[in-house]
Amino acid sequence: MENIKRRRMLKTMATSALLLTSTWTTLRAQDFPVKPLRLVVPFPPGGATDVIARVIGKRMSELLSQPVMVDNRPGAGGTIGIANVATSAPDGYSLVLVNAMQHTSSAFLYTGLKYDALRSFQALAEIGTLRYWLVVPGSSDIKDYASFIRVIKSNPNKFSFGSSGVGSAPHLAMELYMRQAGIQMVHVPFNGSGPAMTALVGGHIQAAIDNVAAIPLIKSGRLKALAITGDKRNEEIKDVPTFTELGLPQFDVVGHFGFLTTAKPPAGVVEVLQRSIQQALQTPEVANALLTQGIQPEFGSANQFNQVMQRESEKWAKLIPEAQIKAQ
Repeated sequence: MENIKRRRMLKTMATSALLLTSTWTTLRAQDFPVKPLRLVVPFPPGGATDVIARVIGKRMSELLSQPVMVDNRPGAGGTIGIANVATSAPDGYSLVLVNAMQHTSSAFLYTGLKYDALRSFQALAEIGTLRYWLVVPGSSDIKDYASFIRVIKSNPNKFSFGSSGVGSAPHLAMELYMRQAGIQMVHVPFNGSGPAMTALVGGHIQAAIDNVAAIPLIKSGRLKALAITGDKRNEEIKDVPTFTELGLPQFDVVGHFGFLTTAKPPAGVVEVLQRSIQQALQTPEVANALLTQGIQPEFGSANQFNQVMQRESEKWAKLIPEAQIKAQ
């Protein structure tokens, strides 16, 4: 059933892409771009962000009639690559793919950043969203969300949760969740989601909030999902309720992925790049790549992505100092 829905969605995207041709021709009449573009991925090759950037970049190259070259610049939670774009010429030829949650939270996790997460960039477009799961070991006696809350509330700081590292998205998500749910657990950071999920399956920690890394373990029964973020249930794992259904509508943690360029590019550049991203996103190959990485394709305009980043910034500006979190 899920495969049928996916095929229908991809067919619709392909049809929509054809309808954009006339508008696209008008936009491309501008004198941009006239040379290759650089798409910075602030993480190592092979990860989800890198895979997505390469697939979208390839399609953008075709649409713009100029190469879009992926430039991996990993380190310091993505801030090294992002800083490189912030200090590039404001001509629209340097782009970066970010998760708005991770991008905006860095301003409060790291000291001495050479850029402002909002003012140093021009948003181009949002490409999709990633949701997070609250999970416990499959062998746990905890049966559902209600029993989880009951056990954890009765034993403050007696149980631990894992994350992919201090200041990572899973860590921030759990810190926010604990405050809104009124529970207390001990944080155990790992070097990546893989090791964290392995420890959780083995019962060395008792809970976690994570995304793509948790899904195959949920499906295999090695992890038990208690809740999912977002406004609707997952199409493949429909028996897991949303946090909203469980009485926590304020727990709004979703990864919003999108493109940025250096602030104040020339007039017309944003429109050209935004349209190329939109049309690329409506290509079945690109949509499939996002779905494979757990990201639901959802186009959002430059203004919409700006608003997303503003909301994310306000959220983490409050939580990170309160929880005294500092990136390591």
